[in-house]
Amino acid sequence: MSEPLWQPRSDAGARLLGAGFFLGGAALLAFQGRTILGAIERGETVGTFAAALALGEMGVLLGIYWMIRGLTGYHAVRALREKPAALRWLGVASAVLVGGTLLALHAWLRAQGYDS
Repeated sequence: MSEPLWQPRSDAGARLLGAGFFLGGAALLAFQGRTILGAIERGETVGTFAAALALGEMGVLLGIYWMIRGLTGYHAVRALREKPAALRWLGVASAVLVGGTLLALHAWLRAQGYDS
């Protein structure tokens, strides 16, 4: 299998890639937060885009992981497809994280007076 062109070849490169993922995920989360708070402020119907929340959370977590672990962490993530048990655990942990966030968001919206 050939290596992708953008694959980092040093710890600094992996950490920069992690910073990019972190910033992208944080931007998605900030956009969703601003959209939700703006709708509440205007008294409109509040809509959430679950995929943006999930991608934002995964981007932030993956970015933090790569910024801490560097190239070793990048290779560990790339090796996940060869380890089905680890991939299943990652899927379960991701589902719990995203599901918990959505439940907390909906509970907060109900507390603000919005029934969704």
